[in-house]
Amino acid sequence: MRRRLLATIAGAVAAAVAVVGLGTLVLTRLDARHRDEEDLSRRVTELAAVVAEVRPTRAGPVTERFAPALDVDAVDLVLLEPPPPWVTNGDVERLEAGETVSTRRGDTTYAAAPLPVAGGASVRRALVAVDTAETDIGAAGPWFVIAGAVTVLLGALVAIRLSRSLAGPLSAAEEATRRIADGDLAARVPEPPSGDDELARLIGSVNAMAASLERARNTEREFLLSVSHDLRTPLTSISGWAEALTDSTAPDPSAAGAIILTEAGRLDRLVHDLLDLARLRAQAFTLTVRPVDLRDVATGTAEALHPDLEDAGLTLTLDLAEDAVVVDGDADRLAQIAANLIENAGRHATSRVRISVSEDGDDAVLAVEDDGPGIPREEADRVFDRLYGRARPTARSGTATGLGLAIVRELARAMGGDVAAVDADSGGARLVVRLPRRAGGSRT
Repeated sequence: MRRRLLATIAGAVAAAVAVVGLGTLVLTRLDARHRDEEDLSRRVTELAAVVAEVRPTRAGPVTERFAPALDVDAVDLVLLEPPPPWVTNGDVERLEAGETVSTRRGDTTYAAAPLPVAGGASVRRALVAVDTAETDIGAAGPWFVIAGAVTVLLGALVAIRLSRSLAGPLSAAEEATRRIADGDLAARVPEPPSGDDELARLIGSVNAMAASLERARNTEREFLLSVSHDLRTPLTSISGWAEALTDSTAPDPSAAGAIILTEAGRLDRLVHDLLDLARLRAQAFTLTVRPVDLRDVATGTAEALHPDLEDAGLTLTLDLAEDAVVVDGDADRLAQIAANLIENAGRHATSRVRISVSEDGDDAVLAVEDDGPGIPREEADRVFDRLYGRARPTARSGTATGLGLAIVRELARAMGGDVAAVDADSGGARLVVRLPRRAGGSRT
């Protein structure tokens, strides 16, 4: 690319110099020809004025006497009947009108001034001067060649510098993207020293893409490690207790079976969450969309999870709008959203969990809050990342997979809404799902 850019710029400069040079040469020659005609016309007019002062019979000798003063090739008296070959009918008319005419043929300039005949009759003859001179650019020619060469040289130097400044970063970007494609996500393109042009923005975009891919890979690695740990732990427990049952060394076969059943349920939930998240990310799932009252979703989910929260010593309260809050969504997926939010709140709450349904303009709002330690404001956007919930302190242990809130976000977005984490009035966390409200609020 650098060679092509250099050749293009240098060629453009050379072509510009050539065009300007040829144009200057043509204009110079045209100007010289025009000046030659004007000068010769002036001199022949002055000589004709001198000749007209003498008697017509003395016009010839006077012309011969003063001809050397014109410094031309030839001066002569010419009859206009018939006119010379280079004099046209229009020129004859102008001469008869008392005007001086001139023309240029090749390198020869012709000029004719009218001479009246005796008695003041109409013009029948003219004083003609002929001068031959090769028009060139004179002393300016060598200087023009030198200036052209210097211009081409400067253009080549500018082209070299420009090609380096443009092609260098592009080559670095090409190298960095090749390394990124080969798996080296730490590769970066050197930032330009200054400037806010397209090239600088391109480099910034490439570096931002590499940083995003590197973060995504690290997240995927952490995700796989966490999932591997989550799979290995129950599998180890299941394998150990199954082996104890097989060897008849389990002190309490019934308790061992219960442990195996619990760990199998933990595995089953993890697998289902992984499959749900994979389908949501790949958009390989279907939604059975119909009008759904969020109050029914909240009530049904609360009734299903109330016993578990009560066993954990938590109080679950409902705060529902008086009128129907209807959205177009999948009832089962909406129940999954509510259940995941309530279960997440239950792990962090110290005494109570509250679920509410309300309207806010054109939005239907489903919110779940707890009175736990809350979420730091700088981490509010990350709480819905996969496995991020593992890093938050919890009030009690459970069978969380760390995928529940990530599934909530994907489901909410799939139904045209979104989810956010804000501070609760109680000092804990408040997770708010907003969905487009169905116009009219009717389920039919």
